[in-house]
Amino acid sequence: MTFLWQWHEIGMTPQEVESIVFGIGGLGEFGVFNVGAMAWREDRTGQRFVADASSPGISFTLIRSVPREMLQLSRSGATVVLDLHLPTDQPGIFLSCCIDLGCQDLSRLRRSFHQTANHCSSALAIAGMTLLLAVCGWIVGGTEGVHRALTGGAPRHDGSAIAHETIFRWFGARLLRPTELPELFNMLADFSHRARLSRLPDIYCVPAPREMNAYALGGPQGAAIILTEGLLRGMTREEIAGILAHEVAHIRNNDIWTMSWAAALHRSIEWTSLAGLALMRAQHGGMAISRPLAALLHAAPSIAQLLRLALSRTRELDADATALELTGDWQALIAALDKLERHHAGFPLPSMAAREDGSMRLLRSHPATSERVGALLSLA
Repeated sequence: MTFLWQWHEIGMTPQEVESIVFGIGGLGEFGVFNVGAMAWREDRTGQRFVADASSPGISFTLIRSVPREMLQLSRSGATVVLDLHLPTDQPGIFLSCCIDLGCQDLSRLRRSFHQTANHCSSALAIAGMTLLLAVCGWIVGGTEGVHRALTGGAPRHDGSAIAHETIFRWFGARLLRPTELPELFNMLADFSHRARLSRLPDIYCVPAPREMNAYALGGPQGAAIILTEGLLRGMTREEIAGILAHEVAHIRNNDIWTMSWAAALHRSIEWTSLAGLALMRAQHGGMAISRPLAALLHAAPSIAQLLRLALSRTRELDADATALELTGDWQALIAALDKLERHHAGFPLPSMAAREDGSMRLLRSHPATSERVGALLSLA
């Protein structure tokens, strides 16, 4: 019996690998068989099976000995071995599953978990704001009020590119040409290709030699990245690459659209809550029965703002993780964050971490730099 499994990224050329074959060894006197990962390779002597050491190894063994622990985790050099023992329908016989994971596999697994957690947090924040808007709409006008509130809270999607005149009017920025900073545009092209953007973002420069900042506008179909003159002068090539990758990540993840949605929901909650308070004052004249609903309407805009800030912090952490995927240089990303922290706050990371507390964190649109550095270190 043979199992076939399509395996990618095992470090061989397509001509060398056609499939991954799991071959079963002979059944011994103890009723033990092994399943090992093998690659189908062709050489001068013909086709043969060879072990692939670059891929995560998975083996299965039937054992009759009783394991001390059902789950064992050990580490040998750069390899982590996970050994799982599962009971079978035969008394005293266990199925042992051994998985060998390299550092790259663990890093990809951590990044996948991190990305999934960020997406769940973002979805919960948007769902919370939508539910809050629906409740405010119900207080104002029942079912019809819910429909009107949710309809008015939907943002208008505009995927067109941002006009140069608009960016100049907002930021006083001028459009950069590839001939001016060819190395910068080469990095942008590389990151945009890795991020699978269909169009290269435009790069603008703000003539502010004492400011260090960067912004991303628009979505994957038409975007712009704005960099200050102080950032271009005050950071190294690697640090600029990290900042540029972070802004490309915002564009790829369509964070500008997500935050526009949150802003539209927030505005609708503010207007609906004001309308509800005015209606309650007119109908009930301050009756005690309306006080809980009035308190909710009073608090709704503040709750929506906290959810909006939480969403912004989540999207920043996700952009950091995506930037790490695009550059692979976590040291440069951390160095850029440290330099930005020193520039804006005037003290290094440890001092900032000491000053941060739970209540202040809720009022930030960006996570504390110490939190961002810790997240990058966990993913590196």
